[in-house]
Amino acid sequence: MRFRKLIILVFTSFITPITYASPEISVIKGNPQKGTVIRVLGSGFGNPRFDFILRDSADASFLMERLSAPVLLDQNEVWSQKFSKGGLQTNYSGRDLKRGEDEVVYRGTGSTTLGWPTDLKGRSNETLFVSWWFKPLSDPNEFGGSNKFLRVWDDSNGKHTRMAWTQMHAVYWRKDIDPQGFVKWGKWQGEVGTWNKFDAWFNSNTNKMVIKVNGKTVIAVDDFKKSNVTKGLTVGQIGFAANISGRYDHMVFGFDDIYISESQARVELSNSSEWKEGIVSEIVSPRSWNDNEISFEYKTDYLSDSQPIYLYVINENGQVNQKGFPLLSKAPEKIAVFKVE
Repeated sequence: MRFRKLIILVFTSFITPITYASPEISVIKGNPQKGTVIRVLGSGFGNPRFDFILRDSADASFLMERLSAPVLLDQNEVWSQKFSKGGLQTNYSGRDLKRGEDEVVYRGTGSTTLGWPTDLKGRSNETLFVSWWFKPLSDPNEFGGSNKFLRVWDDSNGKHTRMAWTQMHAVYWRKDIDPQGFVKWGKWQGEVGTWNKFDAWFNSNTNKMVIKVNGKTVIAVDDFKKSNVTKGLTVGQIGFAANISGRYDHMVFGFDDIYISESQARVELSNSSEWKEGIVSEIVSPRSWNDNEISFEYKTDYLSDSQPIYLYVINENGQVNQKGFPLLSKAPEKIAVFKVE
């Protein structure tokens, strides 16, 4: 008996926990100009599946499956459900909601939402990452209530996985299993009159739910679970939905650049040289991805190119290079055009 115990102790002493390396960038190749493809070489990038990436920029949308060539979508068919109490403008270009170089955004008045992306129906994903920009012209908590920014469900009948994120909390549960909903309190902490970047990650395999506003974590739980149904997690609502009729009917807001994937792996650009809470960053769309090399199309709407721009790789485990890798050290030189009289 003692010998057997000794063997077990010796064997288990050689077992080490699995660790994942954070991304490290060694070199970037390519000219950072709008529309050009940039290659990022390094290690620790991982090998995410990227079953789908759906991106809606209000004036154009595309779907990528397994990083195949982007397929442009009919802008009128991207969302199977649209709702607005005061009016939804899908190609708004007013100065009050201009987002950097992005001329076209969604504009909502009162409760206004998009929901149930058409091309994500019939999937069985157990994870979901959603990122988008939101600019309220008045306080989304001005008259109280529980006002939704995002709803994530799996089945449209509402009888299974349900999650609602509001300006004051997140409510989540499996209606077919849990006796009542779980509540995680946390103010949205965004700013009125400016563009705020929202990031939401749901992983029913690790029971994680993390929601960030402008790079700052406002909701984090480790007991998020999905019902045992084949339908995958998807966006049931995105925008702004007040739960008290009449109080927010005149609230005007913009939302834009909606990015949806089953993986949180992504490449982001920022004017900040360090990845930290409160960072303002933009997601770029990958074209290829493996553990040692990523390629993406360069594009930035909101960042200032008069300041240095740094690159960050977030792998599928959420790890990131803490120090930004310089991508653009100064504003691109402008080509002077002379007219000959």
